[in-house]
Amino acid sequence: MFRELNGKKYPIPGMDTAMEVLRPGARYSSKDLELLEWEDDEGREPPTREELNAEFQREVKIYNYYLYERNREEQYPELTAQLDMLYHDIKDGNLTNGRWISAIEEVKNNNPKPNYPEP
Repeated sequence: MFRELNGKKYPIPGMDTAMEVLRPGARYSSKDLELLEWEDDEGREPPTREELNAEFQREVKIYNYYLYERNREEQYPELTAQLDMLYHDIKDGNLTNGRWISAIEEVKNNNPKPNYPEP
């Protein structure tokens, strides 16, 4: 339902996430986005379709903002390969333009962080 990046959680879009954001702790069952059962210890009404839709759209915008991060995660070299690159760069005294920094910069340059604030 949520993903974490550098200590910041952001939503993974979906009905479960929207329900948790809109009515934390409520219990429900649903099928095809229709509520079948609703139980809430605080006596709250279930969210409306409009509320769920608006929350889902908000979550999609945030999730899309962090696409760069998910792409980077897939494209970074394996950790053992990174450690080997670092070892050789340190041994060769080449920390500013060695293999490791080049590999990381390539991934970052190919997947830039958006230049606008998170939605």
